[in-house]
Amino acid sequence: MGYPIFTGLLVIGALSAESGLLVLNRVVLAAGVNKFPYPVTTSLIQCLITSFLVVGADRLLRTVLPFFIPKEPVLPPDVDQEVLYLKDDNTRPSYADLLRSSSPQHISSWKTGLNRSSWEVTWKVLPIAIVYLTKLGLGNVFLARLPLPTYVLLRVAAIPLSIVSNAVFWGDPYSVLALSSAFFAISSLVLATIPFAEHIAMGHLFLGLPLSIADALFPFLITKMYHDLCQKIISQRESPVRHEDHHLATVVVLRTQLGSRSFWSAMRQLPLLSTALLVPIVFMSGELRSIQQNCYVLDVSTLWHLLTASGVLNGVVLIFIWLLAIATSPVTTTFLVAAIIAFLLAVITYSRFTVYGWVDLVICWLLSLCFILLQMKEGAISATATTRSIYTVLRNLTVLAVLSACIYNITRLSQETFSFRTVEVSSVATCEPAAYSSPNTSSLNSTEIAEMISATKDNYLGARPHVDTMANLSLIVERCSDAPSGRGVDDVVRCLSYLSNAQLGYFSLPDSSAGTRASDEQSQDSGNVDAFSRYVTLSSAIAASATSIGKCTGPVLPYHVYWTGPASWRVELFIKAYLYTQNLPCSRLWLWLESDLDPNAVNKMLCEDPVFSKFRPLVDRGDIVLKPWNFPLRLPLVKEKTSISNALEAHSGSANETVLPDATVEDATGQQWLVLNPTHTAFSPVQVSDAVRFIVLHLHGGVYLDMDVLILRDMRPLLLPDPTSGHQHAFAEQWVERCNPGEYNTAVISLPANSSLSSYLLRGGVRMGMNFHPKVIGRMMWRDGRNDELKMLHNAVFDPLVTNLRRQGTTTCTVPCHKNFKSAFMSTVEEAPNEWSNYRGETFAAIGDSHNTDIAEALPSTNRTLENFFRGSFAYHIHNQWRKFPEPSSWMDVITRAQDGFFSGPRTNVYGETWAGPAVERYDRDLWL
Repeated sequence: MGYPIFTGLLVIGALSAESGLLVLNRVVLAAGVNKFPYPVTTSLIQCLITSFLVVGADRLLRTVLPFFIPKEPVLPPDVDQEVLYLKDDNTRPSYADLLRSSSPQHISSWKTGLNRSSWEVTWKVLPIAIVYLTKLGLGNVFLARLPLPTYVLLRVAAIPLSIVSNAVFWGDPYSVLALSSAFFAISSLVLATIPFAEHIAMGHLFLGLPLSIADALFPFLITKMYHDLCQKIISQRESPVRHEDHHLATVVVLRTQLGSRSFWSAMRQLPLLSTALLVPIVFMSGELRSIQQNCYVLDVSTLWHLLTASGVLNGVVLIFIWLLAIATSPVTTTFLVAAIIAFLLAVITYSRFTVYGWVDLVICWLLSLCFILLQMKEGAISATATTRSIYTVLRNLTVLAVLSACIYNITRLSQETFSFRTVEVSSVATCEPAAYSSPNTSSLNSTEIAEMISATKDNYLGARPHVDTMANLSLIVERCSDAPSGRGVDDVVRCLSYLSNAQLGYFSLPDSSAGTRASDEQSQDSGNVDAFSRYVTLSSAIAASATSIGKCTGPVLPYHVYWTGPASWRVELFIKAYLYTQNLPCSRLWLWLESDLDPNAVNKMLCEDPVFSKFRPLVDRGDIVLKPWNFPLRLPLVKEKTSISNALEAHSGSANETVLPDATVEDATGQQWLVLNPTHTAFSPVQVSDAVRFIVLHLHGGVYLDMDVLILRDMRPLLLPDPTSGHQHAFAEQWVERCNPGEYNTAVISLPANSSLSSYLLRGGVRMGMNFHPKVIGRMMWRDGRNDELKMLHNAVFDPLVTNLRRQGTTTCTVPCHKNFKSAFMSTVEEAPNEWSNYRGETFAAIGDSHNTDIAEALPSTNRTLENFFRGSFAYHIHNQWRKFPEPSSWMDVITRAQDGFFSGPRTNVYGETWAGPAVERYDRDLWL
């Protein structure tokens, strides 16, 4: 059983190391915050680190080798006995016996026959180095540039190539059971990519064939070289080595000092040769210049830690794959790719997998295990009765798994088919129009009646700001800046007090006679989403009604939000908060739905989603616009002067276009376009969301908000342009208190449409490898001296709780005083004794003389009302908490009940307005229990 244990350890090591390497490479090249989207340079760095790792391992083993491995064993004269001698632990002498029986003359003769010049070793390893370079370099390039489903198919294609090559060139037989396991493992993995099939281009598959061929060839070349080495070691005795005797090569190479030295000699040569071959390729690729110009995170230690870790893992993978190819067979080594790629799919696209997809991955993992165990069984010569019984059970279980996979895959194929970029995208809903109804107050429950009777003050913000009211962002930034001597939370409390009590200071209404109001501007010049040639006058404005959204006297501002999948109660919370606080005739909520993965996302949300069905009347009225999100192939840019220092950087393209640097083209009219690679549709939802906000704001203007942002006040004054200066408002949320310049949080961000700033941000994100993470974008702006163009608003404006989490050395706290984000969903918060420690207002009294027992018991026991929830903030950033539900009398319960009371009719919103639109159903609180 020594060989199976040894092989099992190699398999576990190779699977773990290469799975970790692939995930880490994905983070470094495509998905990380501080990503390094330069695959050729990354390959060079990994080869260099691998070289140091291999040399270090060689030096270490040279020191300890004589204590564990004999010099050269005396082999039996008969070839068959020799193979048994090398495979069977019971018949093999101890190392001490081998050491005593070793002949110095014998050893000397073997060394004489095997000692070769370094050039001869180099020429022998050079073909392997070229294939390894192709495997490593193309693997990183395709992982970074091609959609993940395409990369999966390219890696999996190496397995059938390896099986065919093994049968043609080596003649090794494989049992029908083993081949069936391999076939259905591969087919299950391919079926798991069906939801992403529309992103697979046939051209990419042909382009990636060299990667598949290199994957299949690499272990073959290793095995051939070491079989030749094994033959040389025993050639003095004229004992030929058969290709199927994998154990013989393993023992001769790994259990003798001479074989081990040869092993490490070739291992040293491989990364060194690969590095030498990669250096000119890196210079020719132009990546070094791009790194110098476009990489703004070279001084971030996290990046170098990730690159170092990937290099170390790459070296570990190389050693394990090398050993596994010698110890088993090339096919077994290549077949590990199936389990590894299945793991990569599970890690990166877990949120998009259906139940069927997970079943496919589990089948792939199980059949991969069966295939490997069957190979270990077929390779074992001597086995006890217990071992044979175990293998019999394994064989029967494998047969059952293969048959089950066969039936399952046939069923799946009959239900779903691949489509290679042939899906027709339709965003036109075909469901019946929604029925309108008026608000109904007859079904109020005791809790809502109690809140009406109590001293709750809904209209605590007073009258809504005038439609042309503007906010002075510069003044807000100045008054809410972090004080040098402050402790973070003190600055938040001070800013909240300013926002709540000094509206007359930072709000202003331009003089109507001077023609400087936003409503005096032409609609097409202000990013309006309506088709008015000129805004209507104030006297002609039409208020919203049950069937009409009305007419606005100024620009109609779009509010953007991105979502993927079915609606949850959190989508309902976001939409109701928007309807509860915003000036609806002058606003539009654009809900961008992920349609690259699901072309029917809009129809499903509008016609089939049970949660969103509550808002269908508002879609018909025009408040909510469902928009399909598909990555555009190109975007119009504000024309800027482009410096061209090399004639190769600009050349004629198709349709009379000139190709400029940084993925930009200029057409015959002088319009510049930013060209996007369609493979970006394979990004994770977080990466897509990071890019969506910059693209939609560049095209349409307005404001973008994450779905986990709860709007508390009318944001229109923050968004209106300043007609007196011509400046459009542009701002984003602060990352944390006392952050470095440029550390934005784009959970809330506003940009003017088709502006120099939005074009600059798009260019930067694309040339950094589609990296739109706010900290990296902010770092770019700071390095380029443009961070003043995007105002950084204090945490208190949109994220008042985040600073509380790090308060130290002060008793000051916000109202309410929470220490984590889940507290808003809890009835009894963890910091209950301090929740009201800084509250200075009036304490609400319960209705003790009420004759209605239900009402008296339903009254909140604290002052948890909407006016005491971070009063002054324009929004509250919940920071995910997607699996949390409001507990009774929690802050979120109070907020949702205030919304339900408003949409049901009897209660007002924070501006004292009643709901005049169609009835909106209440939250389904039974689902929260």
